[in-house]
Amino acid sequence: KGGDGERFRRERAIEPARPVLLNVGRVAFEKNIAFIIDVLERVRRSVPDVLLIIAGEGPALGALKKLVGHRRLDANVLFVGYLDRGTGLLDCYRGADLFVFASRTETQGLVLLEAMALGVPVVSTAVMGTKAVLEDARGASVVDEDREQFAAAVVRLLEDRSAREALGAEAARFVAARWSSKEMARRMLQLYERVLGRGR
Repeated sequence: KGGDGERFRRERAIEPARPVLLNVGRVAFEKNIAFIIDVLERVRRSVPDVLLIIAGEGPALGALKKLVGHRRLDANVLFVGYLDRGTGLLDCYRGADLFVFASRTETQGLVLLEAMALGVPVVSTAVMGTKAVLEDARGASVVDEDREQFAAAVVRLLEDRSAREALGAEAARFVAARWSSKEMARRMLQLYERVLGRGR
């Protein structure tokens, strides 16, 4: 809960109706953000004013900024750096229409859960830890690491507000039911009971 998307957009002069994609996390090469930029280039053909926000810091930042400049996507990408988890990051999540993710090395996929808990629908690949979070695809559109397929999923949701809002609501319900602290404690207790039962 929490976060003010209107405030985030207002502070950064982003128009209220502008379609916004968001990627949050350490800006490292293994996070596959260059792939997301490739996807953005394709999305822009159908949604010219789309904006990709990249939130985070890391060793790939300089290379990604150069890539954006080389592709002439400067007007469609906003790097906002590290945001405070207490307010700034929550506002950022709330200010997005879609969360886009294609990391190949996630162990937990916590940013996916954060986005979904706030009702932000997700378009993502599903590998390693990401696969565990998105295993039944509730609240998310799960795609292969294919630029055209990923872009098509993004465009479809950006152009269909009702589908996007329904997916976001489903995402919030899914996280509350499956990943809340109460539910995680229940699952941990079940695990202990199974382990102890085998030991007897």
